[in-house]
Amino acid sequence: MAKQITAIIVGAGHRALLYSTYALENPQALKIVGVADPDPIRRRKTAEMHGFGEDMCFESAETLAERPRLADAVINGTMDTQHVKTAVPLLRRGYDMLLEKPFAVNEDEMWELQRVAGETGCRVMICHVLRYAPFYVAVKERLLAGEIGDIINIQATEHVSYHHLAVS
Repeated sequence: MAKQITAIIVGAGHRALLYSTYALENPQALKIVGVADPDPIRRRKTAEMHGFGEDMCFESAETLAERPRLADAVINGTMDTQHVKTAVPLLRRGYDMLLEKPFAVNEDEMWELQRVAGETGCRVMICHVLRYAPFYVAVKERLLAGEIGDIINIQATEHVSYHHLAVS
């Protein structure tokens, strides 16, 4: 049996909290032990949801990174423009990371993240959750079975509605 992974949520928005429900359904595999978020209400709700104390609540990724490493990994669900800014100090502290996409908003950030991950030896896993959606799984199965034919080009666009930005 694999060792239970401990994680801290950085950016306690909808996506990170949704991912963290895996810990509630599979406590032998994952335990959420802390949160870093500027909103005190989100910090409190996350602590209540996962059963940890106020001593594991931090106002920012930078504040968390000032402490010795407190978990195996972080689930980084911060806003797109904050992904690399919050990831770098946590990677330097030794955390492996599940990082929401887009993992960087420009090429310079992409190279910085790659460099820091390489220097620290920490793993950065990018959330590409649609790869497991039933539609894409079915397409892959048909491709592998040879039902579709030779692939020349694939263009995948997720057409999200206007309300996506309102609730993200």
